[in-house]
Amino acid sequence: MAKRKLLCVLRHILRIDLKKLILALATCGVVLSLLNTLFASYQVHKEAFIKDTLHANQTYATKLAEVTQLFLQSVNSQLNVSAFHIAENIDDTSLVNAELERLLSQTNSFDSLVVASADGQIIAVRPELPVLGQSISSQQLHKVMLQKPVVLDPFVSPAGNLMISPTYPLFDGQGQYLGFVAGGIYLHGDTILNRLLGRHHYADGSYSYVVDKAHRILYHPDPDRIGEQVSNNVVIDRVLNGQTGAMELVNSSDKHMIAGFAAIPMTGWGVVSQRPLISILNQLAITHRSVVYSSVPFTIVILGWVFVVGFLIARPLTVLAKQLTVVENKNVSGAGVSAWYYEVANLKCALLQSHRAVRQVIRALDADRKTDKLTALHNRLSLDLWLENTIKFKVGFSVLAIDIDHFKSINDSHGHCTGDKVLKELAKLMIQNARADDFCCRVGGEEFLIFMPNESLSQAMITAERLRTLISNHIMPNGIRVTVSIGVSQWPNNSMQIDKVIEMADKALYQAKQSGRNKSCCLEAA
Repeated sequence: MAKRKLLCVLRHILRIDLKKLILALATCGVVLSLLNTLFASYQVHKEAFIKDTLHANQTYATKLAEVTQLFLQSVNSQLNVSAFHIAENIDDTSLVNAELERLLSQTNSFDSLVVASADGQIIAVRPELPVLGQSISSQQLHKVMLQKPVVLDPFVSPAGNLMISPTYPLFDGQGQYLGFVAGGIYLHGDTILNRLLGRHHYADGSYSYVVDKAHRILYHPDPDRIGEQVSNNVVIDRVLNGQTGAMELVNSSDKHMIAGFAAIPMTGWGVVSQRPLISILNQLAITHRSVVYSSVPFTIVILGWVFVVGFLIARPLTVLAKQLTVVENKNVSGAGVSAWYYEVANLKCALLQSHRAVRQVIRALDADRKTDKLTALHNRLSLDLWLENTIKFKVGFSVLAIDIDHFKSINDSHGHCTGDKVLKELAKLMIQNARADDFCCRVGGEEFLIFMPNESLSQAMITAERLRTLISNHIMPNGIRVTVSIGVSQWPNNSMQIDKVIEMADKALYQAKQSGRNKSCCLEAA
């Protein structure tokens, strides 16, 4: 008897009825929607994180390459001045040494300086090193015999230092080649080159390094790797071919990296800035946990509401089902069935509201990733989507490429906070003076683009001049006045690629910069 009662209880608990089906279905719907939203959010954020890191590393590598190029040009100018004085006094060792001492004390660019005769023999050195009277290698002599400024490939000096050496030729008054002056820049230790390049090294494993044409590492945060030759690295192969870009790769240490790279034209060296993929995924995991923690309370509230509503929906039908089990019951009414359809309609409405709330969260996340956080303008991702629609519907447009003149001096003089205020104010001026269907975006730093659908090139130039004049007369935060240079081009809805139009706008902007800034220039499609 007891066993039979236990079986009845178990059957009652395990019995599939309408209430359980509704609650199970509603619960599954909410949970699966949440999981789908979280998965989609994770994928979107992952793609955005990687894309932003690729762009940031490429930009940083380019900046490092430019800084190194400027440093080497500065070194070349210093040697040029000294070469003139040394050539005049080549036969007076004391005056030559005095000039070398002057150059060493004037700048911290060099670790050592030497003067060599036309046949490569060292005739003066500062500071004093045991190399006087020795000759440079035939390979180095062959390079300096070109009688023009060159940067010698890394080598181990007679004093035992791994170094690079910018050189400058010496000529007398009649143009006769006398030899050369060379500056030594050490690659090991606390040197000027290491201090110049060693500012990008973070706890997450990000770092930069420099390689020469022989795939040899000239700078690396790990001093033991300086001088090492690296092979089977596609990024190094590309940057030494003069390319600039960014990509994902597995490096020589079998680590998945996000790398940006840029070449140094003066020497043929390459700069690589990279970040481990695992650090990006760790950061993404932290962000995604915040999304999950924010979603859980709301999901719990929804589930509680679904259980209550589900019970209310199932209750009339449950009563009706119980009544139907008793054949003799003459009080069976169809009113319960009618109520069942009404409640189902309300449940459907509630579920639709739930999905609508989830879609709003997705739209908010999508809008956030398409918007520049500083200026509230569109960003590059939003620009790509807009251009896709423009190509699809073949809508002609004019484009304005805008760049703030001497923006770096504002950051240097007033601080980055003021610089950010200037960027925000400029964005407001752009939006206030744009048409309703114009597309304003920030593409990086102080660079902006305005796309003007169905606008002629001549009218776009008028708009550019009006905007340029407005900005130059506008008082920015902290009383700052700025000017902009604007390049204008047009996509006339023909076979010309849109990338070429934007490139033409950049070229026109470059012309405006070269011709004195605070100007508008245009290039028209052929």
